Amino acid sequence: MGNREFIYWKRPWHKWAIIIGAFSQLLCLWMNVREYSRIARAGVLSAEQWASYALTAQWQCAVNGVAAACFLGIFLIGTFARSKKEARLFEGLFLLLLALAWGAAALALHPFSSYFRGVFWAILFIIALGGAAHSLLQYRKE
Repeated sequence: MGNREFIYWKRPWHKWAIIIGAFSQLLCLWMNVREYSRIARAGVLSAEQWASYALTAQWQCAVNGVAAACFLGIFLIGTFARSKKEARLFEGLFLLLLALAWGAAALALHPFSSYFRGVFWAILFIIALGGAAHSLLQYRKE
């Protein structure tokens, strides 16, 4: 390896694409919250319609939030990691934390009330746990 400094990004523009992704997800989250509050103030939905809409809106906000967290986490890891081993450790810990947060979100979001949401929730949960396990194993190997 020599004296070459560790660089997380394969191309210089990658970090900017990641930060743009994070900000776009934060913008979507902000728009979803704004729409939710406007519809809540209007009071035009029946109790049953509101319950259905609120669950869908909360789900959309959670997905936007977790996507924004992923992008921001990747950006921070790429910015502050000084070695490949350190990057693997940070990635593993971040994904483990993300999986725990996504698992806790299931208590509030009731993802299994809909087949699609349940499958999507489970896939993201498994990916985060699997990614955490892989990164932490790679950290231990190095």
